[in-house]
Amino acid sequence: MKKIVVNFSGGRTSAYLSSLIKQLHPDAVFVFMDTGAEHPATYDFVKQCNDYFELNLVCLRADVSMTQGIGVGYRVVDINEIGDDLQPWRDMCAKYSTPYIHGAFCTDRMKTTPFKKYADDTFGRNNYTTILGIRVDEPKRLRARDGFSYLADISDFEKQDVLDWWAKMPFDLQIPEHLGNCVFCIKKGINKIALAAKDEPQLADKFIKMINSDDVRIVETRKEPSNTMYRQRMSLESIIDLYAEMPRDKLIKTLRSSYETGSCSESCEAFSGGEQVEMDL
Repeated sequence: MKKIVVNFSGGRTSAYLSSLIKQLHPDAVFVFMDTGAEHPATYDFVKQCNDYFELNLVCLRADVSMTQGIGVGYRVVDINEIGDDLQPWRDMCAKYSTPYIHGAFCTDRMKTTPFKKYADDTFGRNNYTTILGIRVDEPKRLRARDGFSYLADISDFEKQDVLDWWAKMPFDLQIPEHLGNCVFCIKKGINKIALAAKDEPQLADKFIKMINSDDVRIVETRKEPSNTMYRQRMSLESIIDLYAEMPRDKLIKTLRSSYETGSCSESCEAFSGGEQVEMDL
């Protein structure tokens, strides 16, 4: 029988999925991929879920070799080692330079490849089924794929059902939508990035220093500077400058998606297939 391996993203939907799988398959393995760029509250939520649901989370970080020709591996870390130190980002940028909106390789380097290598090494290739937190109300993401299963296969919960379920729990994910998952994810709209920078200026400053570090690889053939990562050929600094005079309440009104605590519809997740974006809460 194939091993059940749950990809726990650190959001509400995947946490709900993990609680179900733990009941149905007590011997399942739960894996959290740490980019070092999540919000501190996300790390708190991950640890709370681990304790409350007794997940015994396997926490992985990308292991980036600086030797060309050697792909990204993985490093198993203790759950107390996960946190917003940006180290996986630093390592990735030192070898590959910074990702950008039309070259979003960060999901593959820091999540998908390390996850798959860990699972192949631990359980054997094709000897496990990966379960993803994709709901029935996300039909575009529910693609039949060998070796994969979804929350939608075992639950009819939609987005509001998940929110209602968490409302009854003794703890919850305590961040607004624009801060969800990687705080300064390159796939977020620039207004979300601007709002995140207004709300978390210290995190923004730390991210900017990392992106502009001398350790970041400079690719001569790249048309834009390495800190130009976002839509409209913008850097985090230029986004902050663009929205510097806009009041926070007015900036919030520019967000297209509903302003709900704990959801982020534009951050990436492992096995998203490149063109897909994470719709986890």
